[in-house]
Amino acid sequence: MENLFKLLQREAEQEKKKILDEAEAYCSALLIKVKEESESLFAATEKEIQAQARAEMEKTKSALSLKEQAEILKEKSHWLDKVYDEAMRRLESYRKNPDYQRALRLLFQEVLKESEELTLFVNPADKGLIESWKKEAEKQCPVVADQGISAGVRAVTKDGKIEIRNTLGDRLERAWPNLVVDVSRTLWEES
Repeated sequence: MENLFKLLQREAEQEKKKILDEAEAYCSALLIKVKEESESLFAATEKEIQAQARAEMEKTKSALSLKEQAEILKEKSHWLDKVYDEAMRRLESYRKNPDYQRALRLLFQEVLKESEELTLFVNPADKGLIESWKKEAEKQCPVVADQGISAGVRAVTKDGKIEIRNTLGDRLERAWPNLVVDVSRTLWEES
């Protein structure tokens, strides 16, 4: 009887590992897809704004005195802000995308890897999903509805010393300093 119990327990562990491996593979593929889609959205935004930006920049190019250079930098900064704002707007609207739940689940799972004792803050519309996923993961962390969270999860450790911001907007914000070089090159590189 004990051997049967051990056999069943081993089979259950193998099945659990198989399911977790499949889920991880699926989530990895989904994360790649979400990244590709966001890059595609970003590229579309760049193309739309590129034509406008170049037209405006051509008006400001003349003799490049110090004052004119400052104006050009100001104008470029304005257009970079517009690209950033448009990318953020599109990320906010990603909540309506059918793949949003999968992306949210990935963001949620990444946060859970960081610590055991967390309080999760999520958009009120996502609270039910997060609660159900939390139960599946057998986690006891509280989930708090926060209207300030748009698409993703913010977590704070029990002692309040560590905050994990894992939202689409936070990811764009962290990536922006690296992306701004590519965006600038796309918008203003001489053809």
